[in-house]
Amino acid sequence: MHITDSHNHLHFREYKDDFNEVMNKSFASGVDTMLLVGIDPEDSLDAQHKAQLFDGLYSSIGIHPQKADLYTYDDVQALAVLASNQKVIAVGETGFDLFRTPGSIARQEVLFLAHMDLAKDLGLPLIIHDRDAHIETIACLDEKSGWDSGGVFHCFSGDVALARKVLDHGFFISIPGVVTYKNASRLREVVRFCPLEMLLVETDAPYLSPVPYRGKRNDPSYIRQTLQEVARLKMVSLEEAARSTTYNFQKLFLKKAPGKGLPEQSDVKERDAKKIGS
Repeated sequence: MHITDSHNHLHFREYKDDFNEVMNKSFASGVDTMLLVGIDPEDSLDAQHKAQLFDGLYSSIGIHPQKADLYTYDDVQALAVLASNQKVIAVGETGFDLFRTPGSIARQEVLFLAHMDLAKDLGLPLIIHDRDAHIETIACLDEKSGWDSGGVFHCFSGDVALARKVLDHGFFISIPGVVTYKNASRLREVVRFCPLEMLLVETDAPYLSPVPYRGKRNDPSYIRQTLQEVARLKMVSLEEAARSTTYNFQKLFLKKAPGKGLPEQSDVKERDAKKIGS
């Protein structure tokens, strides 16, 4: 069974002492594809370096909206120099965060528009961060025709009405461990509404660990709990949920048709047998 973590930050300092151990644990649990997401220029380079270490790891280039006061439109455009690396498969995360940094909304909009321009120039999909900013996010995507690049709303936090808009524009919806929380009834309703072929799953590690790991540092192996809940809500097997979300990732980020380009099971077993660091 191939499992894909479509959004994490394993290059963060939280993993500096046990990165190899986390990777071994993840591979052993079936998580063999991951996207390490950048949040500023230096961080994007760190993500790229980590992604270089193993097959199945990829990275993105972006500046997080919480950092909007520190960067300019030109800083976003300068990220293009990193995109020549074949491991770079997305632009972002980008968008609005009006929960933690509402005072920089004007600057966030400038950077969001810059990311949309960059994604179009590079032919890469967008990773959207939308927190307490549904109206603003949709308006900017409409204004700049950002929908044309394709992409995903990561850690989706809206309702079914928002999900319908996102899906109508061909964007994917990514489900985090939050779906396992008792108070996540709205997110569970979104999962029930969305076609399985438009869903991704993610850890957002080191954040948002699913039950029963809530409150602990997240890692990719915990994505099984998220997948199990998605499978339950969609009334499919765990294997089908894993297969579909992996295909969706390949189609969006690697431009491969569903069912194509997946590693052979024997290849995965061989890699798992060669433990990292041995």
